[in-house]
Amino acid sequence: MLRFVVLWTCLNVGAAVRTTYSLEVLVYNQDNAGCDHCKIYGKVISQRNKLGQTQTASLGLLDKPQHNEFRRDGLDYFSIRADDVGIIECLELTSHSKDGIRIQEVVISSTSHPQPTHLYNTAGKWISTKSQDVRTIRLCSQGVEVYHITTKVTTRKSDSGTDSIHMTATIEGEESSTKTGLFNRSKLDDFRKGAEDTFIFRNLQGVHGVKCINLKVGGKDKLILDWIKVESSTQRTVVFHNTKLTALSADGKEGVSSLRLCN
Repeated sequence: MLRFVVLWTCLNVGAAVRTTYSLEVLVYNQDNAGCDHCKIYGKVISQRNKLGQTQTASLGLLDKPQHNEFRRDGLDYFSIRADDVGIIECLELTSHSKDGIRIQEVVISSTSHPQPTHLYNTAGKWISTKSQDVRTIRLCSQGVEVYHITTKVTTRKSDSGTDSIHMTATIEGEESSTKTGLFNRSKLDDFRKGAEDTFIFRNLQGVHGVKCINLKVGGKDKLILDWIKVESSTQRTVVFHNTKLTALSADGKEGVSSLRLCN
C-alpha cells in the first residue's frame, strides 16, 4: 500500500491543476470588423509572482461548432477547459486567417478566480496574417480602478451626434495615465444629439487625481461634446468642459482627431 501511495504521488508531482475559463468577446461596431471564418487562438497569462515569473495556458481555437462567431458589434461567449494559471493578467489572441478582425474588448474569468477581468484593445489593432495588420495582440489588465465616464453631446451645433466615431481616451493624472477601451455599448445608439451617455471601464489604473483627459477618434463622422465627466471609486469627480465646442472627427475637414481637456 505504501509503495502505491509513493508511486501515485510521484506521478502527480507537477501535474497541472485544471480550470474552466469563461470569455466574453466583443467585436467593434464597424464595417468589416467581424469575421465568422477567422481562426483565432487564445493564450492566458498570469500575474507575475515575487520572482517576476508568469504562467501561461493555451486556450486553443476560439470556436463553437455551428455558431456564427465574431459578428460586428456582437458578443460571443466561450467556455474552455485548460490549465489554471491563477490570477489572470493578460490574454493573447493570435489569428491564423487572412481576413481581419477588430476586437473591442474581452471579459475573462475562471472557476478558480471568478472575479471578471476586463481587457481592452486600447490601440484598436486589427489582427490577421496580412502585412498591414498584426498577427497577435496582447490585452492586459491595467489595474483595479473602475471609471464611470459620462458624455454630453451639445445641442448648440447641428449634426453634433454620431454613433460611428470610434472614440477612446487617455485619463491623465499627477503621477500616471491609463487608457480606456472604446466608447461603445453593444447594440445601443450612443452619442445622440443632446444625450448624456455613461460608459464604464474596469480594471484600469488609478492616476492619483484626474487632471486631464485626451480624447481620440477614428471615425470620420463628427461629434461635438458639451462636457465629459470622469468619476472613479477612489478619486474625486472631475468635469471637463469643451468651451470652444471643438468638433471631433478623423476627417480633418470636419474636426480634430484628438482633443485634450484639462482643469
